[in-house]
Amino acid sequence: MLIGLAGAGHCMGMCGGLALGFRAPEDKKWSFPLAYHSGRLLGYASIGGFIGSVALFLPITQWTLYLRVIAALLLVAVGLHTLKLWYGITALERLGGGIWRGLSPMLRAFLPPKHWGHAMAMGALWGFMPCGLVYSALAWSAATATGPFDGAFLMGLFGVGTLPAMLGTTLVGQQASVILRHQVFRNLMGMTLIVMGSWSLWLTTPLSGHGMMPMTPSPQHELAPPPLDHSGHHQPSSSADTAI
Repeated sequence: MLIGLAGAGHCMGMCGGLALGFRAPEDKKWSFPLAYHSGRLLGYASIGGFIGSVALFLPITQWTLYLRVIAALLLVAVGLHTLKLWYGITALERLGGGIWRGLSPMLRAFLPPKHWGHAMAMGALWGFMPCGLVYSALAWSAATATGPFDGAFLMGLFGVGTLPAMLGTTLVGQQASVILRHQVFRNLMGMTLIVMGSWSLWLTTPLSGHGMMPMTPSPQHELAPPPLDHSGHHQPSSSADTAI
């Protein structure tokens, strides 16, 4: 959620125009924006659920430390982009542009939205736009989630963190956009992302006391039976296991 909140400056740079464009007619001033952003959170949650499902079937826990490093570096890169100091994150976002180009015709199929279901579908597709901040949150989810519900919950929290900027812009319009695009606000958010990323990166190093901790075993490993001894019987569990 903090990643989503701190990324408000980047969100406005990437999606501010889209958030303004999703403003609804006066008779649907509240229902359509709420449907748009509920759909967007649903899109994030579905991606997180997929990532969490992959974690069940692949030995992804072996790569937890590396995923945390990637997530931290992406946060720093997004912060530098927000401060307009380095635009390297745009190369990664261009790589994700292929998925968006395949989905954007589906978005146009719901224009103009006739009811809240169309608005929610548009929001869900919006959640697949290429974004370095989303990729960072996905890397965190992949490093932390142990199943589809866990992954969906983590990405849903990220989406909730983006609501003040995105939903506020859709509801209030240009006034919120002016505030969120202000140089002081963008600088504050950019520095916050860099600090968060740097701190996360520090936690992955041996010097922090966290980086060399053993990886959490996967659910399949926890459910696996103990190995057999030479006589074909299960070996007794360790004293630690017995205590547990």
